[in-house]
Amino acid sequence: MSSGCLETPQATPAAIDEDALLAYGWSQVSIEENSFEQAVTDSTSIFLNSTTVKYHNDRLSEDISKQVSDFKESNSLPVSIMIPENLSAQLITYRLSLPSGIKLPTGLVSKIMEQKIDEIEANNDVGKQQESTTRKLVLADGTETIVKIFSASGNSTESGMRMLGFVTAFENEDTSTIVVGFVPDGEYRVEVWPVNETLFSIDGNRELDEMLELLSTIE
Repeated sequence: MSSGCLETPQATPAAIDEDALLAYGWSQVSIEENSFEQAVTDSTSIFLNSTTVKYHNDRLSEDISKQVSDFKESNSLPVSIMIPENLSAQLITYRLSLPSGIKLPTGLVSKIMEQKIDEIEANNDVGKQQESTTRKLVLADGTETIVKIFSASGNSTESGMRMLGFVTAFENEDTSTIVVGFVPDGEYRVEVWPVNETLFSIDGNRELDEMLELLSTIE
């Protein structure tokens, strides 16, 4: 099929249930719509519409702030402690709308998934993946999807934390959906003489389970 032969419908956002967001203390940060041309073969391309929705864990950010405040108070530190702004959990849904009857090749979906992971790693100073497992998840409409869960080295602050993340993809008749999530895991240590202790800690596995619960509400 040559580029632009069939009309591509707008991509409906892959939205997380609002009640679930409220229950877990998350919020929607942004929603962005785009259109672009994607090569399917060397001689064939199609127009795709995409909608990206970004979510942020407000509850976790507030918990980190409280731990930092308690730490400063208990150690009587007169200096401020700077925490990286991106040090929290985030979840991004990315939905592609295709011309009717067109399916993206599996290899192309995998390539787009890898691109999204690379973008998040670059924007959040996350190292390359170190290990991974898979988990089966059932979505709100009964669709089963395989979630790849992985760990990665922490950010350049050398705080001792690592990052946990996941990526999955699923499709229906006219859309393909990719979901990516990241969360810090472990203890964030700080050295402010004469203190060398844990500033705050995050149970990344618990947070990741919560993120998968949110993911399961997407239709």
